[in-house]
This record gives sequence, C-alpha cells and structure tokens, in this order.
Amino acid sequence: MSLLYTDEEGARVFANELYPDENIYEEKHTLLWAFIKIEGDDEELLHLEQKILEMTRHLDLDYAGWRLFEGWAEFYFYGESAKGFENALNEALKPKYQFESGNRRDKKYETYKTLLLPNATEYHTIQSEMIISELEEVGDDLEAEHRIEHHALFMTKTQRARFIEAVQEAGFDFLNEFLVEKSEDDYVYGIVFTKLSGVSFEILAKQTEDIFPLIKQEHGRYEGWGTDAVTMNEMSDEEE
Repeated sequence: MSLLYTDEEGARVFANELYPDENIYEEKHTLLWAFIKIEGDDEELLHLEQKILEMTRHLDLDYAGWRLFEGWAEFYFYGESAKGFENALNEALKPKYQFESGNRRDKKYETYKTLLLPNATEYHTIQSEMIISELEEVGDDLEAEHRIEHHALFMTKTQRARFIEAVQEAGFDFLNEFLVEKSEDDYVYGIVFTKLSGVSFEILAKQTEDIFPLIKQEHGRYEGWGTDAVTMNEMSDEEE
C-alpha cells in the first residue's frame, strides 16, 4: 500500500509500494535521486512527478517515492544503473528548475526503508488518522468513552509476561493474550490491552507515548489499536 504522510521532521512524504525483500532476482540496487527547488503548491509537485516519470519511463526504474521539505522536492528511484538518468532529468526539468541529482549503491534498500517508509511513531499517526476518519464517517461521538484496544507482539512468553505487568502498572487493563500460529517471523506471542478514553490524536499519542518504551524494553512490536464506534443513538439507548 502506498503511503502519504508527514514525518517527524515535518516533511511531507509519499512512499510508493515496493517489495525489496521479494525482488531477490532483480538487480536494481542503484539508488538514484533528484532534488528540485520548487516554490509552488501540490499541483506543481504532482506536475513535476508526472513529468519525471514520463521522461524516465524508458529506463525501467522502480519509483520509490518523494519527500517535500523546506522547498525541496526529493524524488527517489532504484535501477540497475544510473545510465540515462541525468539526461532524462535534463529533458524533464531544464531550463525552468534548479536541481541536484546523484546515485549510489543501495542493495538493501536502506534509503527506502529509513527515509521514505514511516517509523513506528509515524505509522501510528497514519493509522490513527485512518481510524478516526472512519469513526467520524459513521457518526461516532469521539468525546465519549471508548474502550481502546492496543495490540502488541513479543518473541517469548517471558517478554510478554513482563510487559503485561509493566503495562498494567502504567494504567492499562489486560484483556487477553494469543499465539500467532502462522507467522513470518519470531513475533508470535500476542497481547491485547485496553484503556477507557475518548478518541483524539492527542489522547492516542499520549497512550502510545506510555506504551512504546515498555514494548521496546521487552524487544516487542506494537501492532496498532482499534475501537468500536460509539454513536449518539447508542448513548441515548444506554441512558434510557
């Protein structure tokens, strides 16, 4: 799934959908980039993106995405080599735009993973935006008390047990634990824990601010949160 979000530095980021771990038979290990000075709006950015993609199409590159930060639009690609990239940029951008470009080996797609893909905190923000938007669409009363369910995974039962104790001390309630039977990695010992609260970016940010250090302490992985919608009609029925 492609992602559009704002990272912790304040840059707007578009991460295109790539599967570097699955592309083991491809040799697109050269990272290519173009940094372009722009002063316009989103329309100009998208026009630039379209123009660059059009002029580089014959190079058979994998488009990784872009960052927009302090007036610079950064575009990233992966290819077998940098051959033809500079010429394509000149065709797309000159003489109107000032730009810098370059390339280097990046066999493990580190730039894509660390610069374009969201970190745990950023991904949580993206998830919260999606869930809150869905709640609003069904008429949820976000200020009403919800049971927020958080999910986390650990590699051992001992890590999970220590985390349960710590998260309860932090004011959360233990709901249940589970085992992931078909996992692609070693994170198989799951837990669901909850907290009663309203729903907002600030509230969820505070909750994860309390949660993340405890998960990190036990080398676990946060899997996100969810809740059921609470509508005004449901609240009226409960009051009656």
